[in-house]
Amino acid sequence: MLARVNGGVTGPAAEGRAGSGAGLQVERALDVLEHLASAGDAARSLSEIAEVLGQPKATTHRLLAVLRRRGYLTQDDRSRYRLGVKCFELGNRWSASFDLGAFARPHLEALNRELGETVHLAVYDQGDVVYVDKLEGTQQVIARPDTGNRAPATVVATGRSLLAFQPAEEIRAQLARPLPGYTDSTPTSPDQVAELLRQVRRDGYSVNRETYRTGICGLAAPIRDSTATVIASVGIVVPAHRFAAGDFDRLRDRTVATAVGISAELGGPDALVTSAG
Repeated sequence: MLARVNGGVTGPAAEGRAGSGAGLQVERALDVLEHLASAGDAARSLSEIAEVLGQPKATTHRLLAVLRRRGYLTQDDRSRYRLGVKCFELGNRWSASFDLGAFARPHLEALNRELGETVHLAVYDQGDVVYVDKLEGTQQVIARPDTGNRAPATVVATGRSLLAFQPAEEIRAQLARPLPGYTDSTPTSPDQVAELLRQVRRDGYSVNRETYRTGICGLAAPIRDSTATVIASVGIVVPAHRFAAGDFDRLRDRTVATAVGISAELGGPDALVTSAG
C-alpha cells in the first residue's frame, strides 16, 4: 500500500498489493484521489501521478479519463490534474450527516475503560466549552460536567485546549471579557490566561489544576479534522489526589493518544501538533 502522511499518500505502489481486476482499479482510483488531496492547491501531471501509482502512463491515463468524466478530477490547459467538484459534493454530504459524538464514542469508551476516570467530548461556542458526550468514571469524582452543560473556556482543560486554537481576534475578545475567579487557582488576568493558552500551543494539550472546582483537575487534548483545524477536544476529570506526579504522565499520554487517534481517523494529523506558542 502507499504510505500515508496526514491523510495523503506518497511513494510508489508496494509490491504484491492485495486485490486484482476491478478491485485493484478501485484502489488505484482512490490512490489518485488521495494523492491529489495531499497536493493541496498544486496540480499534478500524468507523469507524476503514474510515478506515484507505479503504473504505465497509458494505464494511468485511462484511469484519469474515467475520473475526469465522472467529475472527480479536472484538467487544466497544461494537462495537469486537480480534484473535481464531485469530491466536494461527496464531502459535503458526508459532513451534513456526520455525528462527531458517534464517531468518537469508541475512542472515548476505550479511554474510559483504561483510566477509570470520567471522559468527555467538548466543542467551543462563543467563549464557552459545551460538553457533547460524557462517560462516567468508575472512581468517584465530584462535579462531573453533564452533557449539554457549559463552562467558561478559560478555566477548564477542555476549554483551553479549544480556545488556544481559535483565531487571534476571538482570543483577544475573550480575554477582554471579565474573568471571574472560581477557586484560589483560577487565572483572572488576561496575561495569565494568555500564557496558559501559549502553553497549550507549545505542549499540544491543556491542564486544569483546580482552576474551576477545588479538588478537581482535568486534562484535555484537541481533535483536528482533515485540514488540521481544531474542532473538538477530549478531556478527563480527575480528583486532585489522583493527579499527582506519579499518575500524570499516564493520564496525559492516554488522553493525547485518544485525541490523536480520533484526529487521524478524520484524516487529520496522526501525531501531536505543537508550536512555538
